[in-house]
Amino acid sequence: MPHPAWEDLSEFFDPDEFATTATIRRDGEIIGEVLGIFDDPNQIAALGNYELDHPTPRLICPETDIADISRGDVATIEGRDFDIMQEPELDGTGIATLILAEPNVIYDAGI
Repeated sequence: MPHPAWEDLSEFFDPDEFATTATIRRDGEIIGEVLGIFDDPNQIAALGNYELDHPTPRLICPETDIADISRGDVATIEGRDFDIMQEPELDGTGIATLILAEPNVIYDAGI
């Protein structure tokens, strides 16, 4: 599906404004870096009187930048690792969302 010609997504995903860099790894090897908007569920977004709360972290990116990303890849964002839980969700405007989850970590309690 062609994207609107008036959209210059590079302005929206500018690291000096909103975007942050995510390093994507597959099987421990870096497969690329992507600029995106990291949406942390620990922060509640407000739109007027409406508060939007969602249960999982997500990364909103240009669709073309994450075409090769798959479920099971790992994204490192702001020094934290996240498992990519499913294929990118495309919204039809050239933007896609990666649903993330913090990896389960087994801690050695020394018992």
